Amino acid sequence: MLNSIREPRTVKEGMHNIMLEIAEETYSTFYDNISEDNAMDILKQYLNYHQDDGVPQNVKIKRNRNTHTVNIYANLHYLGNEKSSPRYYGDDTMDGQ
Repeated sequence: MLNSIREPRTVKEGMHNIMLEIAEETYSTFYDNISEDNAMDILKQYLNYHQDDGVPQNVKIKRNRNTHTVNIYANLHYLGNEKSSPRYYGDDTMDGQ
């Protein structure tokens, strides 16, 4: 699932923003409902998978019925973060699912 996520990013006035776009069908394979807890779980796994040290805040999740996607929005903070140790995934599955 992690490789099938579309990820546009923007930076505005020093604030990094990320949006993860996941097909509804793919999302529902791993999660039963749309919640901010699930969004945070996906976002943390995605960032770790890509060895991105951004710290997510203001995480929101929305379903787009027109495009059949689930979209996760967040701000990413990089300043003052500690370098995290990379985790390596054996395949492209969701950890713990």
